[in-house]
Amino acid sequence: MKSKMEFTEELQRQITRICRASKEGYKTSAVDRHRLEGFIHAGVFLGLTTNAAAKNLLESTYLAITGETLNQASTKPNETMSVDLPNYERFDTPTYLRK
Repeated sequence: MKSKMEFTEELQRQITRICRASKEGYKTSAVDRHRLEGFIHAGVFLGLTTNAAAKNLLESTYLAITGETLNQASTKPNETMSVDLPNYERFDTPTYLRK
């Protein structure tokens, strides 16, 4: 079994990857968020970390990478990349009624 130190280093690596992507404007996929959450739960279950320690690591890593706290980031407007989707309203009308 891995040691607490190895678990903490891997957790730090995963959190760092997600925080860097967030800083660059990419939205983290649900798969990556859930994978990190599951990794934390597994560590808690195995006694390698606690929820409080994982939360502190997340907050300190986010602060170190982005220069702001998670609370500050959650209050500012979402600046992630957006995609302009075409307007498909005309297709709501059946083709035989369109002009």
